[in-house]
Amino acid sequence: MNQDDSYDLIIVGAGIHGASLAYYSAQAGQRVLLIEESRPASGASGHAFGWINASALSGPVQQFAQSVIDDYRHLQAELPSFPLRWSGELTYGVCPENHEVPEAGLNLSALQPVTISQDEIRALEPNLAHPPSRARYTRAAGITAPSEAIECLIQAAKGFGASVVCDCAVNALLVENGQVVGVSTQAGNRYASNTVLAAGLGTLDLLARHGMHLPIRPSPAILIQFDVAHDFLNGIVSNAEMEARQAGARTLIAAEDYIDDTQENGPSAIALRALDAIRGQLNGAHSIALRSVAVGWRPIPADRLPIVGPMSEYGGLHIMSAHPGLTLAPTLARLLSQELITRIATPLLSQFRPARFHV
Repeated sequence: MNQDDSYDLIIVGAGIHGASLAYYSAQAGQRVLLIEESRPASGASGHAFGWINASALSGPVQQFAQSVIDDYRHLQAELPSFPLRWSGELTYGVCPENHEVPEAGLNLSALQPVTISQDEIRALEPNLAHPPSRARYTRAAGITAPSEAIECLIQAAKGFGASVVCDCAVNALLVENGQVVGVSTQAGNRYASNTVLAAGLGTLDLLARHGMHLPIRPSPAILIQFDVAHDFLNGIVSNAEMEARQAGARTLIAAEDYIDDTQENGPSAIALRALDAIRGQLNGAHSIALRSVAVGWRPIPADRLPIVGPMSEYGGLHIMSAHPGLTLAPTLARLLSQELITRIATPLLSQFRPARFHV
C-alpha cells in the first residue's frame, strides 16, 4: 500500500458535515482525506437558508443547543474569515407558536425567545411595513453564508494538512474481512482506518451498493434570491408571509416550502408569490426583483434525529447525517471526531447511532 494513499480518516462528502469533520479532525492532527464527487457545497448545504437556530432544537437534540452556540463562536474566534453574524430573529403570526420547555437539567434561558413590543420591533426592523403589536425575538440566532462557511472550513482543514479532492466520485467501499478499509474512487483506491459517509442523499447510494440501508428520505425546500438596492432587514424575519434575511447589500434571501412541480405551485410560481409578499411586507420594496430560485433536497432521517456513528455491518464505517444540518454540524462533527480519535464513545451521541434502525 502506498503511504500517500493511506489516511487516518476518509470523509465522503464536502457539505457542512464533511467540512466540519475535516476541520476538527485535521486540527487534532489526523491525516484526513475529504472527497467530493462534485464541488463543495453542491448539495443540500449549498441550498440552505443559512439560519443558525439553536433555540428551535427540541427533543433529544435540545441537549446540543448551548453547544451549537459555543461551537460556532469558537469557529468565529479560530477562523477570522468565517462568515457568521449573530443577527437575531423575529417571529410572529406563525402557528404553532409553542416552544418546548427545556429538559430537566438544561439551562437554556439565554437562548429562548422573548416577547417584545411594537416599538422594539420597529427599532430592530425599521423597514417592516406592518409591524405587529408583539413578536418573539431570539437574540442567539445567527446568519451564515453556507457555501462560504464550507469553503472556510475546508481551507482551514487544508492548512492543518488535510487533503481535499473534488470532482471525484466514490464508486464503492473497500472491504476486507468485515472491515471497511477505504474507498474505491475514479482516481484509484484510497485507504484509511476510518471512513465517514457524510454525502447527504449520496450516502444511500453507497450503502445500497453493499446491501445496507438507512431510512433517510429526500425533503425538498425552495431557496429564492432577490436583487435589492440596499439592506432591508437587519436580522431574520419569519412570519406567515415570508421567511427572509439579508445576504449582503444587494441580495435578499427567502425560504419557502416546496409544494409540487406543477405550473401553479412549482418553484417558479412560489418565487413570484414570495416576491409579491415581500414587496407588501417591506417599505420601499417595489423595486425588488427576482434573481433566482433553486430547490435543495435535504436528507431527513425517518425519525428526524441525527444519524451519527458506526454502522454495525462493517467495522471502520461511520455515518454523519442530520437535520437541521447547518445548525448541528459543528457540534456533531466535533463529537464524532473526538470519538474516532480516542476510540471512546460519548454518551452524548448514544441516541443517534445508525444501529437504532436495525433492532
